Amino acid sequence: MKELNNMKISGNWLKEFIPNIKINEKLTYNLTSLGLEVSSVVKHKGDLIIDIDMTPNRADCLSMLGIARDLSAVYNKKIIFPKIANIKVTPSKKFINKIDKKICGSYGALVLHGVDNTIKTPNIITQRLNKCGISKVNFIVDILNYVMIEVGQPMHAFDLDKINRLINVRYAKANEKINALDGVKYTLNKNIPVITDDNKIQAIAGIIGGDYSSINLKTQNVIIESAFFTPTVIRKAAKLFRLQTDASYRFERGVDPRLNNIAAGRVLYLMKKYSNVKNYQYNLTTNKELIKKHNHVINVKYNFFDESLGVQISRNFIKKTFKLLGFNPISYNDKIRLTIPSHRFDIKIEQDLVEEIARVYGYDNFEPVLPHNIFKINKDPSIFSENIINGLVSRGFNEIISFSFLPKNSQLSTNNISDIIKIKNPISEDKSELRASMVHSMIRAYKYNVSRQNANIKIFEIGKIYNFVKSKKIKENNILSGIISGINAENNLKSDQENLSFLDLKGHLQSIIPNIIFKPYKNIKHLNKFCQATLYQGKHTIGYCGEISQELYSEYGIKNNLYYFEIFTDSINNAIDTKYKKFSIYPKIKRDLTILVDDKIYVQDIIDIIGEKSFNYMINSKISDIFYNKKEFGDNIKSITLEFIFQDCNSTLTDNTVNTEMDKILNLIKKHFNAQVRT
Repeated sequence: MKELNNMKISGNWLKEFIPNIKINEKLTYNLTSLGLEVSSVVKHKGDLIIDIDMTPNRADCLSMLGIARDLSAVYNKKIIFPKIANIKVTPSKKFINKIDKKICGSYGALVLHGVDNTIKTPNIITQRLNKCGISKVNFIVDILNYVMIEVGQPMHAFDLDKINRLINVRYAKANEKINALDGVKYTLNKNIPVITDDNKIQAIAGIIGGDYSSINLKTQNVIIESAFFTPTVIRKAAKLFRLQTDASYRFERGVDPRLNNIAAGRVLYLMKKYSNVKNYQYNLTTNKELIKKHNHVINVKYNFFDESLGVQISRNFIKKTFKLLGFNPISYNDKIRLTIPSHRFDIKIEQDLVEEIARVYGYDNFEPVLPHNIFKINKDPSIFSENIINGLVSRGFNEIISFSFLPKNSQLSTNNISDIIKIKNPISEDKSELRASMVHSMIRAYKYNVSRQNANIKIFEIGKIYNFVKSKKIKENNILSGIISGINAENNLKSDQENLSFLDLKGHLQSIIPNIIFKPYKNIKHLNKFCQATLYQGKHTIGYCGEISQELYSEYGIKNNLYYFEIFTDSINNAIDTKYKKFSIYPKIKRDLTILVDDKIYVQDIIDIIGEKSFNYMINSKISDIFYNKKEFGDNIKSITLEFIFQDCNSTLTDNTVNTEMDKILNLIKKHFNAQVRT
């Protein structure tokens, strides 16, 4: 079965649209660069069959014409359009009755008499159809399939002798039925578009024809449908029946609403060329609003392309590219006026036009450029919230989502009654108030987990709290809150277990919020007045944290220590200047220094004082070993090995230069810690 999301094209057939084009690796590269990704290339009897993966937004390239049109811009060559008959509407004979404009914006009916459907389809047509994955049926159907692959217009043929009077396009009535060409009997509903005559349904519009009026070898008189159907209508109907045909695949993605008249002319030309057909009648009904809708114009400044792409694109290239793609460009002042072609459903805004230039220019032709050395983090609160979530999760927190409603009078221990907003008609007693703080929601979540043998808790929530302000107006505040409790690690042999404390909470907050400052405080009612702090960024208050109050411990019957934080996310300044500098291409020099110091001296104090002095060329220092030996060093003495890394950005360091810095470091340690070099 042919994959409908792929489009197979013949290289030799493509040459008829773009003469002298070379079918080689460069062609497949150009197709992929244009966004028409080549999945395979197969040699077949002196031809190359190129299989292209199609994206849903490029329905205009589901034809030889569409693909050639894109390639013409890359090769800077005009395409040769297939020959069509000069087809005219014949108002004297009527074949179309009522057309629902919501289903069909344009409907053409080409009527041919005396067609000999027993004649053999020309080899060039059957061979090309076969290369594109379409099997031979009969002369009339093969011609229609050929034109569909050639220009992109799906068409359907009815046996005129089996049509009762006039054609109608409408929605089906409930439980109407049709025996379709695939041998299935479909039961329809009022959302299914259908083609009918005065007696019965003859086709599911844009999807599949009916068996009754189908074309066979005895057919002599035929009515050929060439129409534009509304994509959303066809998509819903095809999805309902899980039915996808070559026609529905194209219609639901969008067929050029101006193409049906051209396609009918192409069919008439081929019919006249390969059969004895001479005369025809043609009816066409078109919704004028549809034409207006597809006359969209966008005016773009030329420098917008340069600014968007980061390179200077010549005006001549821009204008020529849009001309070959069918945009009818008109230059004026420093702008270009572009009329969006009716076949380009995917072009809506200026950025879409920039993408057209970029893909024709070639993405590989854009030279890589290093970014500026300073970036500012996006201040979008949604992005910042995501960063907070990722930061807390990486530190072992779990996110929760709780109700914004709390039981009646449950917040009196933490908030003044004047601040609490009561619900006039609560759905239940336990949802009578809007929360004025998130502390109760957090504690309730903690209690729920503890009752299920999960006492080691690190949870957070991003939500809202609600308070009365002046004149009893309600104010919503965006809040990040969280609680930690329990021990800092699971029981194992590698690390000791310790109870989580205020210092752990402080460390978590410092890791996720830039430039945070903790200042002791005593006036937050629901926190222990000896273990609470207000949080600042610069001079701005952004929240508070601490251990919950004894009153809350008693109210909820909690025995373990709970540490809570609440942050006003709208007050956080999340903009940080990140500076970048060049890295050194010169080798690093590593030096070790082993010293003896008093066991009471903290090793980190030594590292800190070395770091404060900022020795020349030193880029890193760390502790590599600590060793005790009473026999050799004596009591209360330890051996410490420090590792230092030196590097210069401009040249390779010499031993003398590094030795000078090492002497300075040793003298510093001797002075502050009475250290001795271990020999």
